[in-house]
Amino acid sequence: MLSLPSSSSSSSDSSTSSPESPNCSSLKLCAVCDLPAKGKHFGAFSCRACAAFFRRTSTQPEQVLKCKKSNNCKLFNGNGWFQCKKCRLEKCFQVGMSMKNFQFDRDSIKMQIINKNLPLTIEELVGRPHFVISCAPNLLKIKFDERIIECEGFVEKGKAILWEGPETPIFSPNSLQKLALGRRKLHENHNSNVKMIRNFGEAETMAFWESDFLRAAKWFTYFDEFQKLEKEHQLKILASVWHVWSRLDKLAITAMGRQKNIIGDFVMFSSGNQYFAMDMKNMELDLTWCARLSNQEMQFFYDTSENNITYKYAQEMMELNPDDVELSYLLADLALSHASKRFRGEIEEICEKLMENLGNSLHNYYVEQKETPRYALRLAQILKINRKIKEEVIQIRSKLQLAKIFDVHTVEFSHMEYFEDL
Repeated sequence: MLSLPSSSSSSSDSSTSSPESPNCSSLKLCAVCDLPAKGKHFGAFSCRACAAFFRRTSTQPEQVLKCKKSNNCKLFNGNGWFQCKKCRLEKCFQVGMSMKNFQFDRDSIKMQIINKNLPLTIEELVGRPHFVISCAPNLLKIKFDERIIECEGFVEKGKAILWEGPETPIFSPNSLQKLALGRRKLHENHNSNVKMIRNFGEAETMAFWESDFLRAAKWFTYFDEFQKLEKEHQLKILASVWHVWSRLDKLAITAMGRQKNIIGDFVMFSSGNQYFAMDMKNMELDLTWCARLSNQEMQFFYDTSENNITYKYAQEMMELNPDDVELSYLLADLALSHASKRFRGEIEEICEKLMENLGNSLHNYYVEQKETPRYALRLAQILKINRKIKEEVIQIRSKLQLAKIFDVHTVEFSHMEYFEDL
């Protein structure tokens, strides 16, 4: 059986825990509030309350803590409470507490950092309050700084080239091979040196747009059936397709430049008698001349980065390596199919007839000259490029429709029909 503890042992225990024990005499007081300390915290002996106060308060901005008595208050009130946080914090620093031992971001579940760079709201982007956003955009346009760019000279130069026709009579077996010859002539007498473009603003944009338009007009002069159309139809088709035509033209020139090791991972194109190259990933592009948004925000509407068509499909074009006849067929197919979708009715029928004629010419070229009657696989491969470019053009058009809805642009052109789907 267990025996009860003796009285001597209980008296011994009580004497050990009595307040007169020598351990109590060695207790330290908090250097801030003079209450019993619980160890050394942040460089000074302090109680847990003062340590927690210092850890919580010392990281706050100075302007948050203010003394109501101009730094001349008593630290304690009559009840043992601190009257002033600012003075208490100063006392903590005076007794030797330091923030150098603070440890941050040690929580097992870290707080999510809120990004202060929040995207613009619809109201901020559109520039009008939410209760009129759903109204017709043309009734609410606010364009105090809008300007109109005159393009009369731009259009007249294209008309002159189109009506004049090719510089000399050219005889070819069919229209497709004549177009191939015309494309070769576009690259005659070019300077062998390639100029690098590092800045791209309004002047460069308008100059290269004009060059692309005139190159497309010149190429169409070698298309006999196209030259037989009414001038009104010729100009209408050219106005709607020159920018689409130039996308494939730049892609072909870039592939040619990379095959010949003329350029690196750049975009290459022709303007006049000169080749140019652009590093669109690092080039300084300025779109503020035509939009009220920043350059970074405008990249959503225009393919001005590595998402550019030329960057995405240059390697595929190099592997495909189409000859001039195949490339001319691709250019015609891309341009005329785009025009037939833009204009229904008579223009659509004209484009279908032109493509039927070019398709027969391509068949004869494969069978008679290349002696490859089974060319279906090859034709499918080269048309795959066109299909991808057409998909890109559709995406660009949808983005430009958004730009119109949100009233992004601050310029208009005197001949807007030439600048659709840019």
